[in-house]
Amino acid sequence: MFIVQRYYAIVEYDGTDFSGYQFQPNQRTVQGQLESVLTRLVGVDLRVDCAGRTDTGVHAVGQVIAFNLLWKHDLSDLHRALNALLPKDIVVKKLGLIVETFSPRFDALTRSYRYSVDNQVWPNVLQRRYAYHVTSPLNMEAMNEAAQYLVGTHDFASFGKPTHGESTTRQVIQAKWFAQGSQLGFGITANAFLYHMVRNIVGTLVQVGLGRLQANQVKEILFARSLKAGSYTAPAHGLCFMHVTYPETLKIS
Repeated sequence: MFIVQRYYAIVEYDGTDFSGYQFQPNQRTVQGQLESVLTRLVGVDLRVDCAGRTDTGVHAVGQVIAFNLLWKHDLSDLHRALNALLPKDIVVKKLGLIVETFSPRFDALTRSYRYSVDNQVWPNVLQRRYAYHVTSPLNMEAMNEAAQYLVGTHDFASFGKPTHGESTTRQVIQAKWFAQGSQLGFGITANAFLYHMVRNIVGTLVQVGLGRLQANQVKEILFARSLKAGSYTAPAHGLCFMHVTYPETLKIS
């Protein structure tokens, strides 16, 4: 006898041609594409849950989704069918069964993002969809000094709005810049993020790197607890949702 089971998947997508992750009528979204393919496979409308909604133009290599499905074939057949029907800018990298109570969002312990900056006079054409081009040299040491003020549990109201509820307090576990040739990367891990939080943080830290702000002014912006205090927003296309961690008992990696 076949029964409805809960599945999880790790999904990668190029966000360039999507109006974000979340379903919107008459818009091309990641959720919309996933649900459309699943509905096509089983003939009934299905809902897909995710670990974190990404904005228009934001990419992902480690988005986690979950859905309930009555599937009468092997898991490998479902995996192949999904990737055969999905558009070329979405790939299901891993697929598995999970406990029926699993929530990609509420069971998550941490989420990690990476932001890429192409820091040279002339842009890297092959990175134009994935990196923010900044022509003036950036002081990575100063940006890292400023980033350390953000580590810990703080009210991040100066850097974003809550996606659910009213609390703007988040715990940032790691925030660091690193160099990759002419490209700079910013990695940040937190228990959760506010709407536009990473892009606002990056935009502010780039101002530090350009010498327009001092590193300690980021601390002042943070403590101001107002979006008016830090209004620098980096473009969406440099941002990528990298990874979600869960309790070891869930065996998701």
